[in-house]
Amino acid sequence: MSIRPKCSDFDQTHTADVYETLKAEITSGLLQPRERLTEEALAARFKVSRTPIREALQRLVNEGLAETGAGGVSVAVLSVEDIRDLEQANRALQSLAAELASAKGSAEDMAKLEEWMQQMEACTEREDTEGWIAADHAIHRHLFLMPGNRWLLKLLLQMEALVARVRHFGIRGPGRMKEATQEHRTVVNAIKSRDPEAARRAMHDHLRRVEQHLVHILETFIVPLKGEGL
Repeated sequence: MSIRPKCSDFDQTHTADVYETLKAEITSGLLQPRERLTEEALAARFKVSRTPIREALQRLVNEGLAETGAGGVSVAVLSVEDIRDLEQANRALQSLAAELASAKGSAEDMAKLEEWMQQMEACTEREDTEGWIAADHAIHRHLFLMPGNRWLLKLLLQMEALVARVRHFGIRGPGRMKEATQEHRTVVNAIKSRDPEAARRAMHDHLRRVEQHLVHILETFIVPLKGEGL
């Protein structure tokens, strides 16, 4: 005798699919700030009822990727001050992750971290921006996992989605890729040497430099074109 799935099971699956798709489109910039996210249009697009659409949108609002207003739900707008605040919180969390990774990471973790680091350095040599960004994401994601702290991981992943909306701007500019690669090397070496304080400090310094460069790019080139928020 087979057991038929409950309707709620289908709704949960559809909610997850809609949420992941919209989240990826927001963080990549495919969906722009202030762009409306209407239940009717999304239900037609995904060929589902409005219930999973409504639940997915609520998740996005809860995570700061979307916002509600008089016109309904839309992609959230980030001001430069929002970005400063996000980067400050992200820096604190990632510095803690680096500190814990240095103390708790296994030999296999360290080897994988070094492997990704070498890939980043190779991308820097051949000026492969897309490859560099992929290696950067892999290094940080691996560091999130190394402490083995599921609550810290949850917070880091939420922060990752928020800063991803603008982080790709931060690697642009003459010499920044090489400079950022050297910062990553300092972080990785500190973690591999199992020096928690040095690892924490190196990650803090790296992400502080990221924030400074990112805000400069946004204030100089992006915001004047797009307005107060982005």
